[in-house]
Amino acid sequence: MEIEKPPVYQSPIGRIFDKFSRHKDITLIYGDLIEFENKKVLPVAKVKYIVGGGGGYSGETANTPVGQGEGGGGYISVRPIGVYEINTKIVKFKPAFDLKFISTLSLIFTFGLILLFKKNK
Repeated sequence: MEIEKPPVYQSPIGRIFDKFSRHKDITLIYGDLIEFENKKVLPVAKVKYIVGGGGGYSGETANTPVGQGEGGGGYISVRPIGVYEINTKIVKFKPAFDLKFISTLSLIFTFGLILLFKKNK
């Protein structure tokens, strides 16, 4: 009587490792080029990842089938930074967050707080 071997385990963490190992070019951080009217837009993102894993194996004997095990975990973060806008005359970087607008709002908020505190004294 033959002992059936268990099916080969397909690791979910292995698929993540495969994705990052295959993307050794800039497309992991820079997205695909988008063509729109007479412009081209190249999205840019910041990618951070930390992954780890472990595994196990037990050799087959006459009475027991092969054993195996695996564990893993990680953290993956993709944050948009902005886009490069490319036309026939210029290449221009546009950040995802408008720093001028954010600093203007901060100044207005700060000025409003100063006025509020002066009025309450």
